[in-house]
Amino acid sequence: MMDDVRICRAERDDLPELLALLAAVDLPPEGVEEYLDGFMVAWDAEGRLVGAVGLERHGSVGLLRSAAVSPGAQGSGLGLRLTSELLAAARADGVEEVVLLTTTAQDFFGRKFGFEVSGRDAYEGALACSPEWNLPRCSSAVLMRLRLTAG
Repeated sequence: MMDDVRICRAERDDLPELLALLAAVDLPPEGVEEYLDGFMVAWDAEGRLVGAVGLERHGSVGLLRSAAVSPGAQGSGLGLRLTSELLAAARADGVEEVVLLTTTAQDFFGRKFGFEVSGRDAYEGALACSPEWNLPRCSSAVLMRLRLTAG
């Protein structure tokens, strides 16, 4: 079913469906519109938005956010494909390190991509302007980091 999914960069017209997907999987909408150019979206053969993941760029650090797969497509490997494409694009764009906040996907990001748990304090300055970083619901989330460059 997910073999015929098309993954591409999000466009302005995708915003309403993207926000609806995030609402369906209980992820915050704050900052999505401002950072829409950092999102990848997945469309199925029927033209439905079935997945998304975003990256807020803050200097050399990227905040991976809003990794969402529609309930009907969960377990299909789509989240893995979306995240892989986003990380490859971030690396190509010169992002040196990617961080994320999670309450439910620590094992997924650790096992599949090598993200490691880290402290929030080191990123307070770099991510102070991030809408998602400052949400009360994200303050208790686990921070994970992944270096994209050597050194």
